[in-house]
This record gives sequence, structure tokens and C-alpha cells, in this order.
Amino acid sequence: MNNEENEGNHNQDINLLIGTGGSRSILFGTGVLLVLAQANFRRFRSITGVSGGSIPAALVSANADVTHLLAQVLDTDFNQLVVRRVSLVKFLTQALREPKAVDPPPLEGALDAALMGQYFDDRIKDWPSLFCTVALSHQAKVIFTKDGVWHEQQDGTLLKVAAKPIPIGMAVRATCAVPILLDPVAWKSDSGEEHLLIDGGLGPEGRCPISVPQSLFAMENSYLVVVNVGEDKSTLHQLIDKVYGIISHDRESLRMDGITLADNHDRIVISPPAPLYGSFKFSMTRREKWQMIMSGYMSAVEALEKHGLLSNEALTQARNRGVKALLLLAGRNRHYFKDSLPPELDGLFVDLKFAEDKLSHTATAASVSPALVESSAAR
Repeated sequence: MNNEENEGNHNQDINLLIGTGGSRSILFGTGVLLVLAQANFRRFRSITGVSGGSIPAALVSANADVTHLLAQVLDTDFNQLVVRRVSLVKFLTQALREPKAVDPPPLEGALDAALMGQYFDDRIKDWPSLFCTVALSHQAKVIFTKDGVWHEQQDGTLLKVAAKPIPIGMAVRATCAVPILLDPVAWKSDSGEEHLLIDGGLGPEGRCPISVPQSLFAMENSYLVVVNVGEDKSTLHQLIDKVYGIISHDRESLRMDGITLADNHDRIVISPPAPLYGSFKFSMTRREKWQMIMSGYMSAVEALEKHGLLSNEALTQARNRGVKALLLLAGRNRHYFKDSLPPELDGLFVDLKFAEDKLSHTATAASVSPALVESSAAR
């Protein structure tokens, strides 16, 4: 791709979608954001996160400092944000013996995520203008935005059912509410209709429901950057799949059936080159976190270079940071049998943040999907 083409891509907007995947989405998505902070594009139109992907999406939407996001995910023990009521394996084995409906879900799961909701409510007081997430109610999408809540109707259109956003912690809990494992989130629309909300990645589109940003934000002259961490083949997740009877494959996660994209829209899919840790591995060492973050980082460097969003000096600097980080991770310093990381590692990604104008874009009549405006107004 020549420099002239690259300059044209620098004027493109980005709609970002970080798909489901538990801890894999949190860390791999953080690595992608570290690269996007060094990339050349005009601004974000939307930042959508699904299930575990909602965590980095919400945090970066509220704070443009990606170096701060990196510190947050490295320092936060996400295992402490859920309270285990029973052993997961024991709970799932019992569920196999006595199958229960997934949607509507059982009212109580193996894990209580109230602390996770509080974590976000304490840090994000106002709904970020570009952040969007999705949960499911009877397999229909319920989409949460700064401008309110949208509910997918039987004909596929979106109806606005709440004029104001719900608390950010409630939305994150809802999109992460894996049935049987985590409690569903009870919510009422403005009309009083009751919903039990579950994980937004369990619908027909799978891990990466691209129809969400497609429905809410215009795609013209933009890239849709999709972070898809792929299928989880861990033993625990395979057991969960057996319980649900739901197995999402890549061909389903990014299928485009019934979705009309703008002619000049392009899609960039960023996926790991090799299997990562399991989605529900939340108790991780700092080294393990770094390994997953760097998987996202290096995958993003390759993808964004290919599409001309990283070039010249920015590309060289981003690649050098990645190579240095991998070399530091390859070395192992053990003091008294405790694995320690070189202190230089944390200093490689300082002062990475999005310019204010890249995150301050507010949806207008020109940027909101016309189909959404028409369908909601008609009702």
C-alpha cells in the first residue's frame, strides 16, 4: 500500500467492536487499543464491547489514557470482582444432570458479579458518549447507549424502549451475564416491560454481533475494526458448551446475513494467531496478563499496517515497542522462586492516549444510521 493510499486511510473514522471472550477479550482487547493509540485515523464513531469485551471498551471510552487502561488491567484482580457461591465444575456438573433453560435463565448463577458492577459505577459516573454494549432478552438484542436503550423487534428493527441510559455497572453486568455461571440482570423498560438480561455474545451472531454498530452508527467512509478472540477450547468452556447446547463458530461470529453495509465500508478483523488462555481464567500472573496483551498488540500491528492505518514512523515505533516487550517477556528473572518481570517492561508504553477529538465525537443526524432513525420514529 503506497503512501498516498495511507494518507487517505488516515482520514477514515473507526467503529470499534471488541467481542466476547472473558479475560481473553479484556487483555487481548487492551493490546489492540495500545496499537490504535499509535495509529493514524480521524476519530472513533463508536466503541462497542460485548461481554468481556465491554470492560476495556467502557474503560477507554471514559478515559482516553490507554497507558492508564494498561495499568488498570494489569493491577486489577478480576477474580476478586466475582464472588463464588459454589465450585464452577461442581455447579456445571450438576447442571448437566439437571438441565435448565438458558433463556429465560435461572435467577441465580454460580458467581455473583455485584462487585464487578460496583467497580464500574465507582469509576464511570456518566455514560461515555461513544460506548455501546448489548445483552439478550429471549434471544433479542437489548442495546445500551448514552442516548437510551434499544430493543430488537421481531422484524429486526430497533425500538427505543428507554430514554435514558442505565448505570454503566448494570450494563456491563448484563452483557457479561453468562447463564448458569453469572446472575442475569433484571431490568424494566420505560413502559414497564420486564427483562432478564444475559450475555450479549450468545445470540445468533455469536461472539461479535456486528449488526449492533451497523444499526446504530453510519458505516460510510469508515473502518469497522472487529476484535475476535476466537473459540475457547479450554476444558471449562467445553463443559459450559455442553450445558448450553450452544457452540459458536467463527463462521457464525462474523456472518453478515441480512446486514447491508455501505459500499465504501471496510472491515478489519483482529484475531490471535494461536490459542490463548481460557475465557474464565481470571486468576492470572502479571506475566500471563502481559502475554495475552502482547498477543493482541502484535496482531493489531500486523492488521493495521495491512490496511494503512499504521505506517512510516508510527509503524516503526509501534513495532519496536512490541519487539522489545516480547524480548523482555522472554527473559525470566527468578528471585527466591518468585517470577518477576523486568521493570523496563512497564516503561515501554507510557504516554499512549487518544487525542481528545478522537473520543469526543457525538452522534448526530448525519452519523446515526438512517435505518435506525426511521424505524424508531415510525413507532
